[in-house]
Amino acid sequence: MKKIFCVLILLMVFIAHPNLKELNSSLLQEEKKQDALQHEVTVIMKLVQVFVTDKKGNPITDLTKEDFILYDNGQLQTITDFEKYLLKRPAKVEEKLEETPLPLPQETASRLNRKFFLLLDIERNDGLGMIKSKKAALHFIKTQALPTDELAYLTYSPRNGLVVREFLTTDHEKVKAAIEKTKELPGGIDGGEGVVEERELLKRQILLYFEELRKFAKSLRYIPGYKNIILFSAGINRNLMYDSDDPSIRFELEGLSKELSSSSCPVYTVNTEGMRALSKPQEERGDHSLMRISDLSGGKHFTDVARYEQFSEEIQDVTGNYYVLGYYINEQWDGKYHEIEVKVKQKGYEVHAQGGYYNPEPFKKFTKFEKKLHLLDLALSEKPHSQESIKFPLLALPCSEDKDSNIVLISKIPLEIIEKVGEEENEIVALVFDDENIIVDSNEKKIDFSEMPRKNIYPYAIFSLPPGEYKCRMVIRNLMTGKGAVGSDSAAIPEPVKSGIRLYPPALLVPGEKLFYQTISKKKNPEEREGGVSLFDLYPFLDGDYIPQFEGIEKETSKVLVGLRYSTVGIQEPDISLTASLIDPESGEKIQLSLIILSSESKDATDILLLELQLPELKTGEYALEIIAEEARTRSKSEVARRFRVR
Repeated sequence: MKKIFCVLILLMVFIAHPNLKELNSSLLQEEKKQDALQHEVTVIMKLVQVFVTDKKGNPITDLTKEDFILYDNGQLQTITDFEKYLLKRPAKVEEKLEETPLPLPQETASRLNRKFFLLLDIERNDGLGMIKSKKAALHFIKTQALPTDELAYLTYSPRNGLVVREFLTTDHEKVKAAIEKTKELPGGIDGGEGVVEERELLKRQILLYFEELRKFAKSLRYIPGYKNIILFSAGINRNLMYDSDDPSIRFELEGLSKELSSSSCPVYTVNTEGMRALSKPQEERGDHSLMRISDLSGGKHFTDVARYEQFSEEIQDVTGNYYVLGYYINEQWDGKYHEIEVKVKQKGYEVHAQGGYYNPEPFKKFTKFEKKLHLLDLALSEKPHSQESIKFPLLALPCSEDKDSNIVLISKIPLEIIEKVGEEENEIVALVFDDENIIVDSNEKKIDFSEMPRKNIYPYAIFSLPPGEYKCRMVIRNLMTGKGAVGSDSAAIPEPVKSGIRLYPPALLVPGEKLFYQTISKKKNPEEREGGVSLFDLYPFLDGDYIPQFEGIEKETSKVLVGLRYSTVGIQEPDISLTASLIDPESGEKIQLSLIILSSESKDATDILLLELQLPELKTGEYALEIIAEEARTRSKSEVARRFRVR
């Protein structure tokens, strides 16, 4: 119906404008109207973080709403909302004055928590600097971060570029775990003169580093408030910074620093060489580049990472006492910059406030880097900054001893999720992260749900992964609005067995009609199998009368179907017996289940079984299904378990 309506509109426009030039103009105006419809004008509260000190730098903490004057693009604003935060540990005091009555906006912004981005520069570092940097970052989190603070952890290296290992979260344990897991080897600190080729390579690497940081700074424009960056690095040596024949590095550093400042991202630089730098000639030290970034971005430089207790407290003092001023604006989706000026009526005070903010842009105008950061936010954050959290189920099933096609991700996207995200112009992205949150593989596919049957969609992706622990994600995202939803699971690919049995995680099944499966593949031809293997090669019964079960089972269920794969290595004519048990995780009680093999087939030393398990009377709650395989002659044994919910 929507397509027919669009065709009629085009015909009407053509009749009204037989001249092609006028037609193009009308179509352009119509496109602008469609863009406007995606983001209806709403009244929102704009929040501004403000730090006030006396001439000596001591924080002023007794001001009220009436003491402030605020301009947005030169226009005096009415401050309607006011909060005062005294975050010097251990106490936090919050004062909220009565708000001026106004019509409620359709959407109000959240309050401004402090935000810290811990950035470890692996390339401009050495082994000792890495150890001290991680120790300093962990100390800052443990001693200075408050429960309301949002933390993120990033690394930069020549191999992986800028990696967001944890995006903004109040779950500080996740950030600490990500820091502790960082295993990348440092790239070595920029050093002396070197030969011409090495020098030119260093310059290219530095310029690439600046480019990545500049993209990151731009992507942070739309996150409100100050985004404090703590950069652990040995910096760039002066020989390269002040090369009289090629000033590009100095110019790019200053451009990056100004970009950080305009995005309200003060950088607190920490020299990871510390006192060791004193043994170097002055022209080979990196401290000046770090000081320059801090000065231009509005942050502060710290000379020695080993003095982490002192600089952690200093950063706390600088960021720990602030006011939040709120005023109402009509939200515009044009990406334009608004300059903010904040004053206090009393004389003798210094006011430090973000210089301005950028209006949001429609998602389709995001840069490639911004879309990547948006995708990571959706995939890894419990509470994404870009939208409310929308989730759907995902199963990650390791399925083979081979290096190729050894794990399948299969998901169920219900119709109500598709309707929330939007039916037209979407993408589905399958992502696999290692235990350091680095993307090790991904598949993606553009998709138009409006052209598909009106039923649940079952997308799947097949990957070839080395042994390790993995986080698996399936993301659907509207390419016009950025609205998205995510499915999550984790999986472990074990080391191959030299001989014996290997059971793979079971899949719960229910009888049902053949589903609408959608492969998410790197192949340009959608009919071409990924790595020569399809979902139905791995689980042939899914192509028939059975479908995956994601939501668990009803407590009245008397039997459950299970798809199971297992491999035998180095055993001639194996004699395998299977047993199944149900375990109540709360009590630890184990119930032996009656097991029937409904079908069986073998492919390349792997057996694929369809099992029927008889269930006792169950109560609601979480259970674990445990399956054990044992070979009679060699006594080889393997066991797997799958948790599920009884409703």
